[in-house]
Amino acid sequence: MSSLGCGGRPRRGACVGLVRLAGLVFAGVGCSGPADTVVDSVSVDTVSVSVVEAVESTTTVVVELPTVVVTYSALESVVSEIVGDAARVVVVIPNGTDPHDFEPSAKDVEVMSSAAVVVSNGLGLEARLEDALTDIGESGVPVFRITDHVTLRTGATDEHSHGHSDSDHSDSEDSDSEHSDEDGEASDAEDPHVWLDPLTLAEAVPALAKEIGTRIGVDLTAAGSATAESLVALNSNIDARIKELESCIVITGHDSLGYFGARYGCEVLGSIIPSFSTAAEATAKDLAELKQLAKTEGVRAIFTELGTPTDVADQLAREVGVEVVEIATHVVPDGGGYDEMMISLTDAIVSGLS
Repeated sequence: MSSLGCGGRPRRGACVGLVRLAGLVFAGVGCSGPADTVVDSVSVDTVSVSVVEAVESTTTVVVELPTVVVTYSALESVVSEIVGDAARVVVVIPNGTDPHDFEPSAKDVEVMSSAAVVVSNGLGLEARLEDALTDIGESGVPVFRITDHVTLRTGATDEHSHGHSDSDHSDSEDSDSEHSDEDGEASDAEDPHVWLDPLTLAEAVPALAKEIGTRIGVDLTAAGSATAESLVALNSNIDARIKELESCIVITGHDSLGYFGARYGCEVLGSIIPSFSTAAEATAKDLAELKQLAKTEGVRAIFTELGTPTDVADQLAREVGVEVVEIATHVVPDGGGYDEMMISLTDAIVSGLS
């Protein structure tokens, strides 16, 4: 049914609705008034037709944000803090999934291939993503690796050993070429767990902000500086909490706390899986040595994490006579981000050793 009336002009309801939709306010104008009634020298007929034309010609313009892909959830909130609302941040490896063992799907590869930039940890942390990341980089999509921009720790539990060398424990697996050579000597393997020290992670932030900004066409220098400052503040918070302990000697699920230990004075006595990757396996000899060390040094807890065999950790704890404490070195808490993950990790260590 036509909405026109009042001598061919839109009915009053239609007139008012259209005028309101256009954001115009007319005083004393109605459909029953004279045809030549004007408001600010514009006739009602002319306004009505103009509004109708404006409504009919209005289109919704959706501006699609560029996509920044992050491989791993521990880095997502840091990247999101840098980009703000200038880009959409997408994480490939689901939170709670072991990054050492994640296999990408065709959809994951497609998402990375269409990104403005991909941010990865590097150094083999996302081992099964490496081929895809290499192919994506060769296709022209920039891949930013955090570990290319920080000071790296080398050698499994090197400077944190307690009265034993790397070859005595961490490199006792002859098959683990990541950490030992043919003579059993400590190798130059580089530790990928850089995010477990906020100050080490902060080293990469300026270059990260510059790279993302360049790729999405936004100056992120100030945002990068603010993010780096927040990481410095987080470091101070963690340091204060760890200093509450009389001593900090830990056994971990795998060799993940090297950066954390070096920064906060915690001695990593050893790991259930003596490797930077949870894909490795512990031998009976490794576990026997670790049990003896734990008893000798009087450790107060066995810390387990994502990728640690639960049965092995439980057995070791029973034989040493201590509790098993779970720590989140690779999982971001629900509803939280990087800061919350690091505080949760710190609190678990302090509680387990108190």
